[in-house]
Amino acid sequence: MPTVTAPAGMRSTILVVEDEAGIARMVQVLLEARGFSTIVTHSGSEALQRMADHPVDLVLLDVMMPGMDGYEVCRRLKADERWRHLPVVMLTAKDTSRDLVLGLEIGADDYITKPFNTDELIARIKVLLRVRGMSQEVMRRNRELRALNAVALAVNRSLGLEEILDGALAGVMESLGLACGLIHLSEPGGGPLVLRAWRGLCGTPSESLRTLSSSSGWGWKALEGDEPTLLADAAGIEELRMPPGDSPRPLGVIPLKFQDRRLGVFTVVGHPGQEFARDEAALLASIGRQVSIALENSHLYTETRRKAQEFEALYQVSRTMASTLDLQNILTRISETVSSLLHAQAMSLMLLAPDGHTLSTVAGSNLFDEGLPGTGSGEVTHGNNPSLVAVREKRPVTVPDLSADPVYGIWLQMARDRGFVSFLAMPLIVQNRALGCMNLYMTERHEFGAEEIQLLSTFASQVAVSIENARLFEEARQLAITDPLTGLANHRQFYHQLAREIRRAQRYKRPLTLLMLDLDHFKAFNDRHGHLAGDHALRETADVLRQNARSVDILARYGGEEFAIILPETDLQRAAYQAERIRSAVADHVFRSRETGEEHQVTVSIGVASVAQAMRKTEDLVHDADTALYRAKAGGRNRLALAPVREGEAAPA
Repeated sequence: MPTVTAPAGMRSTILVVEDEAGIARMVQVLLEARGFSTIVTHSGSEALQRMADHPVDLVLLDVMMPGMDGYEVCRRLKADERWRHLPVVMLTAKDTSRDLVLGLEIGADDYITKPFNTDELIARIKVLLRVRGMSQEVMRRNRELRALNAVALAVNRSLGLEEILDGALAGVMESLGLACGLIHLSEPGGGPLVLRAWRGLCGTPSESLRTLSSSSGWGWKALEGDEPTLLADAAGIEELRMPPGDSPRPLGVIPLKFQDRRLGVFTVVGHPGQEFARDEAALLASIGRQVSIALENSHLYTETRRKAQEFEALYQVSRTMASTLDLQNILTRISETVSSLLHAQAMSLMLLAPDGHTLSTVAGSNLFDEGLPGTGSGEVTHGNNPSLVAVREKRPVTVPDLSADPVYGIWLQMARDRGFVSFLAMPLIVQNRALGCMNLYMTERHEFGAEEIQLLSTFASQVAVSIENARLFEEARQLAITDPLTGLANHRQFYHQLAREIRRAQRYKRPLTLLMLDLDHFKAFNDRHGHLAGDHALRETADVLRQNARSVDILARYGGEEFAIILPETDLQRAAYQAERIRSAVADHVFRSRETGEEHQVTVSIGVASVAQAMRKTEDLVHDADTALYRAKAGGRNRLALAPVREGEAAPA
């Protein structure tokens, strides 16, 4: 039986292959006296068998042995990948050059003839072991560099998260010869570790493996440290479901961190019988740093792209809103853009009524019925409704989870019933004055971070300024075209509208009639009752005209006590009927003084004229209506008169 001495500490183990028991024993004693561990065998086949079970650092091999000689043993060792780099010293009584050359040609590292000098043998063994150690260190470093290079190439090939994860798994597993790999990443804002990529698993990952809660100790424990956690056998990790085997499968859990941020964990599992040496922990740590940097670069790239897209969208929206001053157009454009820009599934714009207490929905995108403008339920006037709170307190109101919010959940029940989960109300503020709010609805739970709130606030400020500018423009436009006393179109707007209607009527050969009205004896009315009563009479006359006009008719205060009404699609006969109805309504109306309560009666005279194809000037139609008006006044007032029919115009029946 061969004598086996178990290695002690870090001592090198030498396999002695010698068929003569006496020489083998002598060599064994000599080597062990110099601090080496030994394994002794007496034949080539026995030596190969023992090497398969016991790793050695050097082989001391006799050439002349029965059966398989030393040359054949050496040839087999050098042909096997496991032992190719193992130093082999040939021992022989032959000292011919041919034998020496043969031994070196088949791969022997050194050659010593019998009888040998003891010190020379020990010296040569030490040199070969030192060379082997350096060679192993070079190979280890080369292996580490190949692995790091493979991972670096894989993770730096793309800035996309999925490509980085797949590349990291492929690079590590192929370069280190591993059986399985998984990458779990932390969810933004905390939460569990979520499985994002894997290779080599037996079957589909279990739910407990897909999401590692804090109760799953192995992943979170590794993430708390700075160095990889190494375990001798992955069978102890229940979530991995490793198939049973005769040999343990080593496991390494690499924390993925960047500065003080915990990104996740990278888990690797070796093949049965494989071991993770102490120096491999440093390699895994280096790989973890490479992957962490790549993940951070991907995060920065994604965030930079997102912000660039958001700011580009904000710029485009700003340009779009600046290109128009029409309020409804602005509201429509905002509602079309905001959902995609702000990643919301629905949104609504609400404006504050002049009373300062009522919010009404004026525009929106993908709104449910109760939120649509004009339905009545799109208005809020009281309570802790989140939109009212946002406007009243001039601050955003966020509800990450409608079902769990005790304050605003009841006000958002309709939204929750329709599948919305998160909500944000952002006030629209300009010059410290709230105009309304912008409401966002999301179908997934969403925590609104400080950067996101800042972006939304910037956007809301632009929206508020655009709405305020549109309002101011509309007010200025109305002042420019409206008579301030009566609220009707003023003299300038009257001529603008009349010219447009005449062109349309002549182009399409459609009828158009103009009524010119004048309050009878209005100067005497002013002299008798005062100018305040006169102004009141003009306002009430305008109200009577509105009440008796059609929606398509255009009413204007021509000047002083004169009014005008443009009647599109109306011939002279039907215009006469309408003029008589208006005259009668004014005559029957009771004008009561606000100051004295005194009642008055006011009448009007009306001139009626229709457009003719031959007319070339707007003033021609006004002249005809004016002429008819003077005839009505000359005929006794409180009556109407028709202008003569011009050529190309049909006479009334």
